[in-house]
Amino acid sequence: MGPLQSWTDLTLEMAGWRPRNNQPPDGPITGETRHDPTSPATAASLLTRLRNSRALIGLRPVPLVAAEGDVKKGAKLFTTRCANCHTVDKDGGNKIGPALFGLFGRKTGAVEGYAYTDANKKAGITWDDKTLFDYLENPKKYLPGTKMAFGGLKKAADRENLIAYLKKETS
Repeated sequence: MGPLQSWTDLTLEMAGWRPRNNQPPDGPITGETRHDPTSPATAASLLTRLRNSRALIGLRPVPLVAAEGDVKKGAKLFTTRCANCHTVDKDGGNKIGPALFGLFGRKTGAVEGYAYTDANKKAGITWDDKTLFDYLENPKKYLPGTKMAFGGLKKAADRENLIAYLKKETS
């Protein structure tokens, strides 16, 4: 890898595609026609190679564009899965879990009057869309030592919906 190699070149290389003499490819990775990086065929071919690449084993896919969740579906999830332990109202106060008002941009372990574990106090995580998306999948895996008993939301759409609701209600 040369010092000026771009991230795209490195990604293509990791996926098993090697440029000849550092020249642009003749076609969409297969060499059939002129390369068009914006074509769906090129993107699909590259994504297939990346998914099958041994270099990427163990890495988790990250959405290229943040998905917009459904606030109404998120409200239902909050009511059934979160409301027993958390509040979202400005004056809601702490319950079994900390109050969530002002959640976005706040550091872990920062709600006044809530008895956090040392793991939460020391984590230094700032809550945003990405950290919440990852955390809500499996809280105990994301933040070992947390006392949150919630098992997580395995479906990405459920997490996106809950985050959309939390953004609306906790700001």
